Amino acid sequence: MLRRSRTLVVADLHLGCEAALEYEGLSLPRVQAKKIEAYLMSVIEAVGPDELVVAGDLKHNFSRNLTQEWNEVTGFVRAVADLVDIVVVRGNHDNFLSVILAELGIPFKREYEVGDHTVLHGHAVASKKGPLVLGHIHPSVLLRDDVGAGMKSPCYLYDPARRVLVLPALSIVSPGMDVVGNPSSDVVSPLIAPYGLGEFVPIVFSGSKPMTFPTVSELRREGCRRGAT
Repeated sequence: MLRRSRTLVVADLHLGCEAALEYEGLSLPRVQAKKIEAYLMSVIEAVGPDELVVAGDLKHNFSRNLTQEWNEVTGFVRAVADLVDIVVVRGNHDNFLSVILAELGIPFKREYEVGDHTVLHGHAVASKKGPLVLGHIHPSVLLRDDVGAGMKSPCYLYDPARRVLVLPALSIVSPGMDVVGNPSSDVVSPLIAPYGLGEFVPIVFSGSKPMTFPTVSELRREGCRRGAT
């Protein structure tokens, strides 16, 4: 949450993902939208923002608006709009989303200024250098112990020098890419590709407690065996 402006920013909900996967032969229970909506309603109640900004990929399918996407985006927006103002920033999955949002009267932006921050998705270049808040990468960290047991957790990534914050994906169907074990994550976003994720600090929440790790480059060097602080 950007506290000065009382703006809550989330990214990568990918509503309607289950319907899109069915076209690829994978059947999943259509429970994601209800879980995301319930989670966000609880967060809004807890922190009391005046505004919610979705930093891209509110929906999932590239080529058209599936029926599930129409229904879930509409239901989500109507439920949340009773509590806060909503702005949606366009992501690379949000083709044709403008048609749904226009019916609901929701602003749809390429980028969105919140105080001195620029919120954008991260699949295209930005008009400003920072501070930036983006999604798109779906970051997570996979931590392993000495016997090989592991746990992957969605995480925030923050580069204090460049003032760039990458948000975890809110989708439970597509939760994240291990940015430590997958160096290819450095080039997912054209905003990050010129310098990579090496200087970003992963931040994982355990309940309400943030756990800050060494930088991605340090974790890569040490094989992710070093604990959180």
